[in-house]
Amino acid sequence: MRVIVTGMGFQGAVAPDVALFGAALRSGQGVFGWTRLARSGRSFPAALYRGDSALDDERARQVLRGRPAALQASCAAALEALQSGRWSGRDCAIVVAGSNLHQAQFADAYERFMERPAYVNPRYAASFLDSTVVAAVSEIAGLGGIGFTTGAGMASGNAALFQGWTLIRSGAARACLVVGAMSDFSELEMLAFANLGALAAPPEGSDPARASIPFDSASLGFVYGQAAAAVLLESADSAGARGAQSLARLAGASIVLDGNAGTEANADGEAAAMRAALAAAGLEGSQIDYINTHGTGTPTGDRAECAAITQAVGTGAVLNSTKAITGHTIGAAGVVELVATVIQMRDNFVHPNPRLSEAIDPRLRFAGRESAPLTINAALSNGFSIGGFNTCVAVSRA
Repeated sequence: MRVIVTGMGFQGAVAPDVALFGAALRSGQGVFGWTRLARSGRSFPAALYRGDSALDDERARQVLRGRPAALQASCAAALEALQSGRWSGRDCAIVVAGSNLHQAQFADAYERFMERPAYVNPRYAASFLDSTVVAAVSEIAGLGGIGFTTGAGMASGNAALFQGWTLIRSGAARACLVVGAMSDFSELEMLAFANLGALAAPPEGSDPARASIPFDSASLGFVYGQAAAAVLLESADSAGARGAQSLARLAGASIVLDGNAGTEANADGEAAAMRAALAAAGLEGSQIDYINTHGTGTPTGDRAECAAITQAVGTGAVLNSTKAITGHTIGAAGVVELVATVIQMRDNFVHPNPRLSEAIDPRLRFAGRESAPLTINAALSNGFSIGGFNTCVAVSRA
């Protein structure tokens, strides 16, 4: 059964919707995070509540009143995907990518608890569960199908796409809204990543985007970014029956564990995931025009991915990393980067890796420092994570 993308949504520091995300991709201008500013008194971006916004609705306002900005962003992306896909009715599944999404909220709640333990907000009981985003999207959008959250660390976005793809192919759902939910980390999580050696540390007061240089010999790690994205997946029969436009085909998907609970990247496991996605899509490596890599900017991770791509696909495809523009959006990354891939496929270009100076593997074709024309008929989008999670999705023109 053919699974196609009929709607897309985006909400992030770099752009408030899919159209402006496409413009940001073409320009290569990155903006990575905002919710720390929001917690310090700055209001959430007004674009969420402008007159044509998906959240300019009384029901949405009631559901999201007092909720974290990251949850609001996830709902905005979800509703944009439904609206762009012209979806109506309750019969749509929801799969949300990501776990432990609102750590900053939890840290703030614990701090208040330690100061005044008798005054814990009762709404907190319903907010620390990983079902929060599913529940909010379901109520705001009026969806009553299958719904759950899936977690695979930093590969959660692709894992959620795999689940949506599988639900439709199995006949369990005719449509599935896949949401890459925005995360909001506290200082604890950020320090843990820094102490692990995975997080780049830009100089105080500098632009963090300048530290995000995937596949460059000078790269020191990933830069945390904040965004949410969503795609409406649908069977070709369902889309055809209601006259929905097909943006792209989600042709294949894979999840492969490499039996490693640690932090080390495994090129063999990553290659196995790419081969599995190609096989599911009925594609050969030589047919892939573009690979939206995991490409975090961690030196060992980027080198392992280069080796895996050489094994599984070869050296002919153009390689790129959307994290150069969005930062690493953690569990949302797979969905964010699928949206980026479909935009580039639709508009026949490849976005820049704007600070790439000295590529770590000269055998491979990396996107340059400016956007360039590219016809993309078939693409892969990778997502890998601590804990041995290797995932890949294959996309082709509808």
